[in-house]
Amino acid sequence: MWSRYIKNEKGNTLLVILGLLIGAIFISFIFFDFFTTYATKRVSQTSADAAALAAANEIKEVYDDKLKTEIESRMDHLREAANEFVEEKTGEVQEKKAEEKNKKDKKDKKDSKKKKEDKKDEQPPELTDTELDKVWKEVLDKMEVPKELRSAVRYEYEEVDANAALKYFFKNVWYKEWFSNEIKEINDVACEAIIDAEPQWQEAAQYYATKNGADEDMELIFKGDEFKVMAKVKRAASFITVGDDAFSEDERSVYAEAEASIKTPKDIDIKCW
Repeated sequence: MWSRYIKNEKGNTLLVILGLLIGAIFISFIFFDFFTTYATKRVSQTSADAAALAAANEIKEVYDDKLKTEIESRMDHLREAANEFVEEKTGEVQEKKAEEKNKKDKKDKKDSKKKKEDKKDEQPPELTDTELDKVWKEVLDKMEVPKELRSAVRYEYEEVDANAALKYFFKNVWYKEWFSNEIKEINDVACEAIIDAEPQWQEAAQYYATKNGADEDMELIFKGDEFKVMAKVKRAASFITVGDDAFSEDERSVYAEAEASIKTPKDIDIKCW
């Protein structure tokens, strides 16, 4: 009789299936929690990348606008100085031409009295286009102005090569020596603009971080010596196998950080110490 019940395995099979089913469900929950953590990490990383890139782009626009204004101001200063030199040089050439003319006139001693009377009303001899071009070349050579800027210095309506202007104002020894008491370094100008506009690029980073799913509590660090910006963000994760009450908010948070280099003008290094 007992052997008959022992050989009956219908109930045992059901228990095994139920046990396997419960185990499978529990394992699936664990895998789901792992996936949730991974997905939260992915969202956090995307948010950090977006925040860093947004801040870097905003910083570039800020210092670009400031440098553009600074270039215009310094070009005006440069034109003013160049024109003063040209006027001075032109006067020298005119005097020389007048002396040569007087020497020639002295050879003819007839009507000398009349010539002296005419000389009172005589205007300085005008320079030819070739002579004026030569004067400008001498002046611009003296000022070490690169060929990319020469037309813009002489003619205000000409387009300014911004990169050439930056190199000239930022690196040129002559310009810095002559105007060092009146201007700031390009480096200082850019960095001051960036620091003053901090709320602007912080806001841009915050917007793109939260838009991509990060919490509002975000940290943004401007690395001036490397000219980079670093964003640190977090996002809270929820689990099925463990209740949210079992963790503090920070313990549930998944952190991510990202760095983005700020673009600089070609061949110009900007550092903010």
